[in-house]
Amino acid sequence: MADWLELPNDMLEHLTSFLSLPDYHRFSAICHNWRSVARQNPPRQLPWLVLEEDDVTNKCKFFSLEENRTYLIDIPELQGQHLCGSSYGWLFTMDVDLNFRLLNPFTRKCYDLPCLSPYDSFEDITFYDEPMNRILVAKAILDCDPSHSLEFKVLIMHDFYGVVTYSGNNDIYLVNTGPHPNVKRVGPHVTLHGRFAYLVDYMGELLLVQSYRYYFDEPHITTRMTISKINLEDKTYSEYKPTEGHSVFMGANSCMTIDPRKYPTCRKNALYLTDWPLNISYEHVCKDLWIYDMREGSFSTYYNARQYIPASPIWLNPNPR
Repeated sequence: MADWLELPNDMLEHLTSFLSLPDYHRFSAICHNWRSVARQNPPRQLPWLVLEEDDVTNKCKFFSLEENRTYLIDIPELQGQHLCGSSYGWLFTMDVDLNFRLLNPFTRKCYDLPCLSPYDSFEDITFYDEPMNRILVAKAILDCDPSHSLEFKVLIMHDFYGVVTYSGNNDIYLVNTGPHPNVKRVGPHVTLHGRFAYLVDYMGELLLVQSYRYYFDEPHITTRMTISKINLEDKTYSEYKPTEGHSVFMGANSCMTIDPRKYPTCRKNALYLTDWPLNISYEHVCKDLWIYDMREGSFSTYYNARQYIPASPIWLNPNPR
C-alpha cells in the first residue's frame, strides 16, 4: 500500500476541492506537506452565518448553509464582543470599552485596530437603552485580505445610529473621499418605500433591493420585495428580474453574489436575507431566516432557530488561511 504522506501534490490539490471546511481542517492536520497544500488551496464554501452565543456553553454558534448544520466553536476572543461585520473572512469585534479588533475565527489570528472615539465625544442619547457599542459602528470593511498582506486599510461607518430626518431627494451619489473629495450624482431619483434598502452589485448591474416587513404579535415575516435596475447612463430605474441565476447573500454588514452552479446546495435567483431592525423588542424578532426567489416572487426558510435571535446574524466567508 502506498504511503499516504507521499501522495503527489496534484492529487492532494484535487482532493481539497471536495472538502468541507471541517474536513479541510482535518486534512491540514495530517502532516506538514498536506497542510502546505491545503493553505494554497482553501475550500470553496458558501458563506456561513455567525449567530449568537450559545446560552449554555457560551460557545460561538455558526451555521453552515452548505451542510445545513450548526457548529458550536469555542472562541474565547469572541465572548462578550459585539460583532460589527465581516470582510474577507475576518470579523470586526468591539467590546464595551470601544476596543476595536479584527479576528479570523478559524485561525484565531487577531489584530488590534485604532480605538474609536470615547463615549464622552457623543451627545447624550436618551431614547435608546442598548449598549453603545451596538450602535457606534454600522459597518466595517477591508480593502484587502490580511492573510495576504498586512498593508490593509479599514473603512468603518460610525458615529451615528440612523437618519432621523433628512432633506435629501433620494438620488444616488458617488462620494470620493480621496485627496480631492467630491460628490457626483450618478443615479436617478428613487422612491424608497421599504423598511430596508440595499444597493447590490449583481453581475455588473446595479440593483436597488427593497424589503417590506410588518411586525405583529407573531414573529415577523417579509411580505414584499421590490428589485429595480439602476441605469447610471440615463439616470433611470426599472423593474428587474434576473436571467443568469446568480444568488445574493444580503445583509446590513455584508453583501456578496454567488454563482450557484458551483454550489449544488445554493438556490438559483435567490436573495438570502438576514436583517431586521435593532430597535424592535426581542420578543418580536423572527426565529427564522428567509430566502426570496427573485423569479417566482416567493419566500421560503433556510434557517429555523429554536429560540429568538437577539441580533441580526452576519454573513462570513470562511477563510482558513
